[in-house]
Amino acid sequence: MIPMLIWFIFIVLIALLACLAIKFLALRIVLALILSLPILISIGFCVLRRSPVTEATKPIFFNNTNIVSERGEAHGMVHENTIAAFRQAKQNGADTIKMDVRMTKDGMIIVLRPDSIVTDNATYSISGTHWIQISQLNVYGGNNGTILSFDEAVSWCEANKMNMIWHLPDFSGDLLTYLRNKIMQDSLYSKVAVTTYHSLVALKMRCTDTQLLIGLVWKSNEFSIQNGTATGTMYTAWFYSMMDSFTYWGVRSLLVPSFLGVDFLVTSVEDADRALILEAATAGIKTIIYDMVTVQERNYFARQMQLPMIVDDLVELLGTSSSASVSSNNSSQKSN
Repeated sequence: MIPMLIWFIFIVLIALLACLAIKFLALRIVLALILSLPILISIGFCVLRRSPVTEATKPIFFNNTNIVSERGEAHGMVHENTIAAFRQAKQNGADTIKMDVRMTKDGMIIVLRPDSIVTDNATYSISGTHWIQISQLNVYGGNNGTILSFDEAVSWCEANKMNMIWHLPDFSGDLLTYLRNKIMQDSLYSKVAVTTYHSLVALKMRCTDTQLLIGLVWKSNEFSIQNGTATGTMYTAWFYSMMDSFTYWGVRSLLVPSFLGVDFLVTSVEDADRALILEAATAGIKTIIYDMVTVQERNYFARQMQLPMIVDDLVELLGTSSSASVSSNNSSQKSN
């Protein structure tokens, strides 16, 4: 990548020299400024880019991460992001739990997917509500409907030797400080990775902690499609499509992941292909696949490409015995 940037800068310099032949001084200045921008951007990229984790914790984590359960196995009376769901996921063959991590107004860390809780009487924003209020809400119903605290979730995973992926839908400096302290206190650098959709959050995490395993979650239609429907109106849809184009180009070229210093890409099965996976691996960036719905996709990415996968329903996609088989096969192949 660096030789390409050097050639790019050289070509732009030639173009700048060509501007000197233009008769009008004002036009020369304008063109020179425009042509200087790519050089400044290239220099900034080289100077400010971050490096992914190089310590031994990275291969240890990925050698033991094959089947990631998305918020645990939620069936019937078992709800997502609960100890019961985590326990069911382990029984069905998962070796890693992915959980959503949020912070309440008074700094309590909890495990919950939505950013607010809607009851018959009111709507409670997680970031705007104290833990004492949230803890009294029966979110899931039944006898065990309370929200799981982050420390409870981590303690269970540690006791059951499960790797963890902490997904940050939102972000704050206090939350990152708490997570770092937790990782250092329990020596979890080889057992935990943190993921986010937001590039700036990933960059801030990398600047704060050079040992933390960080993953960037991305999708080619992340901005233009939300919950299966088009985003925006007929007048604003172009903007979201343009954002998707920038995201797609930035990730596929590996410019964004390389600049952020992320350790892995969490890639939708719709956007994953062999070329991207191999190019990322060459750059030291791992790949985790999500949104798989068919056995054929499972066989290709998990068995042939030997990639970790995030699964919503282990029983439906893998079957209990199949999941254990995939996990053991991937572990043996990685160790070899």
